[in-house]
Amino acid sequence: MSELESLYQVQQLDTRIFELREKLENNPLKEELEGLRGRERECSEELSRVEEDLERSTRIQAALEDEIRSLDQKLAREESKLYGGQVTNPKELRGLQAEVRSLKRKKDELETKLLEEMEGQDAVKARAGELRSRGRELADLIEEKEGLLERESGELASELAELEKEREKWASGVSEEVMRLYEKILAAKQNLAVVKVIDGVCQGCRVELPGKEYDRFLKTEGVFRCSNCGRILVR
Repeated sequence: MSELESLYQVQQLDTRIFELREKLENNPLKEELEGLRGRERECSEELSRVEEDLERSTRIQAALEDEIRSLDQKLAREESKLYGGQVTNPKELRGLQAEVRSLKRKKDELETKLLEEMEGQDAVKARAGELRSRGRELADLIEEKEGLLERESGELASELAELEKEREKWASGVSEEVMRLYEKILAAKQNLAVVKVIDGVCQGCRVELPGKEYDRFLKTEGVFRCSNCGRILVR
């Protein structure tokens, strides 16, 4: 096999190698995973805020319950004095009655606040449950997509390794000088350096070779470059 035929095989392999590298680098699963991880982070951050709200509400509830218990104890003492017959002075009795009414009003206010706080907690707990459930779903989906990406990447990497090995075999049939030229054109021409001429037309730039140039091409055994795009032409 001639040097140019070997070079054309190198080009064919490089085309496939570049495609595989592009797939490895820009697998749609990577972008999908990035989006899923972003949603998972947002979910986790919101859950942290909700749990902080719940913890704060729990402390408020405990404080209200403590205050209500303290009021209950004080109210019991005052009512004991009021109805126990220990106090007979009318003025003191009126004072006790006013104190009992005040304590009951304050207790009612605190119990209303406690009820509102507990109702608010129910909503926060429900939201926390939703976020935990969503977080688990996202984590499972991320794990599934990561496994799929790993399998796809492994298959592509395996195929890529085989192609690169085959490329080395064909490249060994090409001189260093021609390989250097090939790689220079490859970098400058969107990874396409060697193309066929079909019916006198360069398949790289799709421009028809002038008659005399085409005749020279047909008679040339070595490297021949398209005068329009500069690519190496082969039959």
